[in-house]
Amino acid sequence: MSKPALVHQIRTELEGQLAVTKAAAADAKEDATGAETKSDGKYDTRAIEAGYLASAQAKQAEKLAEAVRLFTTFDPPNYDEDEAIGPGALVETEHGGEIIYYLLAPAGGGHTVEHEGFDCIVLTPKARIYQELLGARTGELVEESALMVLSVG
Repeated sequence: MSKPALVHQIRTELEGQLAVTKAAAADAKEDATGAETKSDGKYDTRAIEAGYLASAQAKQAEKLAEAVRLFTTFDPPNYDEDEAIGPGALVETEHGGEIIYYLLAPAGGGHTVEHEGFDCIVLTPKARIYQELLGARTGELVEESALMVLSVG
């Protein structure tokens, strides 16, 4: 799978998550303001709890919308095998006998998709592994994470 196809797949999955999260936020908002959560007494906190849930889900939807927006314009550069890893790189690594791909992206951190039969994990600059991979090259061991860099693309 090419890197543009991988980016498209991630964006499509984020769009799906966004739709589900928006629907859940709308349902939670309705629950918070609906007649069924009307307080039955001073110790009945259903409406308050539903309001907290609605607020948290709305914030999650905002984060996902921003990730979708960033992935819509994300055009990661191609890296040659001998180049140092930088933003937008697709990095094949080995850790404990397991092959793991990482895509260094501006958003969508923690999202995992399948790439060539292996997991590909999206990393953002806030991730420790993202920072550790920056500047590494094919054949190098990233000692902090015990990752062997197999290829960079």
